Amino acid sequence: MTPVLLDFYERSAAAEREGDAKEALEYHLGIPMFQRSRHRSVLEQLVAAADELTPWIWARWIVYQAIRSEDPGTQTAALVRAAMQDALVTCHAALMDAAYEEGGDPVKVLANVMGESWVFHQLAAHEYGVLASFLDELAGEGLLRHADLARSWIGARMSGYRLERGTQPGTLRAHDLSSSETVEVLDLGALPPTGTAQWVIGRIAPSGTSPEQMFDLAPLAVDEKVAQQVARRRKPGVWADDLGRAVHRGRMCGADARREDYELMTDVSSWSLVELVTKPTDLGRVRLEATDGRDVVGRAAFRVLRAAAEGSLDEDAAAYVAAAVLNASAQGQAERKILAPGQSSCWLRWAELTHDPARSRLMRFVELTADAA
Repeated sequence: MTPVLLDFYERSAAAEREGDAKEALEYHLGIPMFQRSRHRSVLEQLVAAADELTPWIWARWIVYQAIRSEDPGTQTAALVRAAMQDALVTCHAALMDAAYEEGGDPVKVLANVMGESWVFHQLAAHEYGVLASFLDELAGEGLLRHADLARSWIGARMSGYRLERGTQPGTLRAHDLSSSETVEVLDLGALPPTGTAQWVIGRIAPSGTSPEQMFDLAPLAVDEKVAQQVARRRKPGVWADDLGRAVHRGRMCGADARREDYELMTDVSSWSLVELVTKPTDLGRVRLEATDGRDVVGRAAFRVLRAAAEGSLDEDAAAYVAAAVLNASAQGQAERKILAPGQSSCWLRWAELTHDPARSRLMRFVELTADAA
């Protein structure tokens, strides 16, 4: 990286740490090798939602910045590296073994673990104290003005849960296997639209909205045995050993603990949108199109919104409709190609089932179709 590009990178990071996603994106786009990066997508979503960021989105953005911190000589970076090594040994050792055996690049393995490992993200933010360290050491004043909720997440307990549909729109019921307590949480898409219940592990923390609780990061789907084991743990970090044993014994794949796309405003992965509207026989072709640089996610999100308008989705897919409308490309296409007179009641129904910022965008659809009527 040239001195100019390195300067762009540092300025982008500095802007993020002040909570200025727009300026961060402008510098990020000036770095050619980052043109198709996942981080670019995160920044673009934040910029598109600049006036709609909820307290929990700010908190997730802060956690996201914290676990990416690699500033030389800082305590935060040292903690990040320690958490990365722990996650690598515990759940992702096969990646490094394959790199050595096949002549791959170990540095890319570490980058993949940092970017995709749910285990690393959770260990770093909480067990290794990266979130607290980042807030004390690296976050700028602009970001700290929105950091109260993120601070309240520090020390949130990892447990096992059984998820099922909530009794109120936009909620899930999380049955804590450690206490038999049931908590209503924000439905951001942790439960697939075809699922009635699912075993997961994760941390429940304050949402800053209603309902008052949510998962700090999309929970990880596991089998019942792992969920029960994690729920029984009281010592911090031991849950990762449970996952590691499940991987080593073949009951779980290391890839199951990795996510290709890190989402802040939804618990629906972008690829899940593709799967929702794509025939299983076509998924291989679509994945190749994604590799070639086609915007398959934006296209899928548009198809989800079209299905929502046509009435071919039931209410259990509300979080997926929310994720789709948060895609700026799909939102723009929907306004040009889908919205029509007489649809306002349809979009109002979906808005009532979702949460901001998706709700405000769907309410815009209501207004646009009402005006045209």
